[in-house]
Amino acid sequence: MTSVPLNTIHFILAGIWVGGLLAFLVAVFSATGQSAKKQWLSIGTLGLLSATELLLLVSVLVVGLMAAHPMVHPMYAAVFVTESGRVLITKFMLVLIVLTIGLLAHFVWLPALRRRAEGASGARLMLRIGVSIQMVLALALGMAGGKLSHMHPPNHAVINDWPYSFRFSIDNTWGMSMQDTIIRVWVAVALVILAAGAIMLGQRLGWKSKLRVGVPVALIVGALGVGVPGFTIPAFQETYRPTPVAFNASSVAHAMQLFSENCVPCHGPQAKGDGVLAKTLPTKPVNLLMEPHANMHTPGDFFHWVTNGIPGTAMPAWGEKFSDEERWSIVNLIHAISRGYQARIVNPRVFPDPMYLAPPNFSYVAHDGTNSQLKYFREEKNVLLVIFSWPESRERIDQLKGLAADLKSRETEILLVPKNPLNPQDLDAVTKDAPFSVVTEGAENVARAYSLFRRTIRNPDIIGEGSVPAHMEFLLDRYGYLCARWIPSLEKDGWDDANVLTQQIDALNKDKTVLPLPGEYVHEPIGGDMDMSNMNHDMSDMKM
Repeated sequence: MTSVPLNTIHFILAGIWVGGLLAFLVAVFSATGQSAKKQWLSIGTLGLLSATELLLLVSVLVVGLMAAHPMVHPMYAAVFVTESGRVLITKFMLVLIVLTIGLLAHFVWLPALRRRAEGASGARLMLRIGVSIQMVLALALGMAGGKLSHMHPPNHAVINDWPYSFRFSIDNTWGMSMQDTIIRVWVAVALVILAAGAIMLGQRLGWKSKLRVGVPVALIVGALGVGVPGFTIPAFQETYRPTPVAFNASSVAHAMQLFSENCVPCHGPQAKGDGVLAKTLPTKPVNLLMEPHANMHTPGDFFHWVTNGIPGTAMPAWGEKFSDEERWSIVNLIHAISRGYQARIVNPRVFPDPMYLAPPNFSYVAHDGTNSQLKYFREEKNVLLVIFSWPESRERIDQLKGLAADLKSRETEILLVPKNPLNPQDLDAVTKDAPFSVVTEGAENVARAYSLFRRTIRNPDIIGEGSVPAHMEFLLDRYGYLCARWIPSLEKDGWDDANVLTQQIDALNKDKTVLPLPGEYVHEPIGGDMDMSNMNHDMSDMKM
């Protein structure tokens, strides 16, 4: 169900609820002033009206939350720092107040009137005041809804500066501080159960209104005070800051050079936290390769740590040594390392339900002078990206020359990238009669960045400095996602059999799933793809 019909349903339910609330308000003021016998009959009717109003209000709340979800997903934090988000929170709080009054009316004030118990006159007054307040708040809710309809949704906001020292994260707290979180959750659940028990016990024993309200409210507040902090983690000014440097081969390759020159002694050559100095540090560096830190923290978190260091650890501040662009490139590298390790499950076969990994985009100049970018093939063709060495890959390149026409008929483009620079004679040999593009400018960055995607399940390559294969081939679908990969030195039964390769391409072409294109930057849901061709650095080779 889309947000449009949900909004319509929400509007209709809200209208019915307000109309019923108005009728309830009139009935309250008329019924509670009648004789005892007539009052009993009227109060019974009021109880039915009250229950109906509660059911309608809960329906309005549930449908409203469902309709609001597309306005905040996936940037939930924007609710707390944007004007439209504050209006949403205001609406939610007003509904909770109205719901609380409705519960008090149905379970406390009306039963007191029905029993004609001591303090019934006070209950009558509270019922009238409470329902009047509900009516005023209903009008306020309508005004807030009208204002919200003319505002940009929270998830369209750009949060450059997060004003709080914490943020909520169920994944982080449940996965990384599980024991403390579980204790807090169970204590909070126990307090909620006690609150429900207090409500029933208060009705049965005839507690005074103050106790019947005060005890459950105190227990609920205690539950929130215990449970909510269990799902918070530290946050920083940069936590939700958008990434200004695109996720591309140039950025990743440059960061690999920075990492090699400055970070390997502590973090190790493959970012596993096993550098030569790691054992001498008070806190061992985290394993950025094998642990899901890139998914557990925002890019802004990593940018903050790279800039300012991490208190209580040996992680230094690099804000003065590295430029903003270089620090964001290091953030890109962290995500590339993580995605590369996730890609070990990719093999020469296209799975029916593949893991949609977005590899770095890149700009290039081909041997024929063509300027292009990898992302320009999206929504047009699949891409067979070949990282090769010469002359080791000579036989395979000759085979690809013969397959090029068949692959082109299957809407697949072949793009060759030399792992190491080619001299003019070798370039002539590679490109002779080549019906595809061979990258001449930008190749080194591409080869280095894509070396992070070399690992397989059988050969995770996590020992020492690692080893980059001489030849790798990546099959990207028409949306730009990495769907299959063949490394001849590690997987013998692969795409050297032309039938196997064409079967995988046919499987991609038969898939009718329409996917969103990968995002430009790492903070977006599925990776990034913009290139930075102006970054031209002299980088030495780095094995990660």
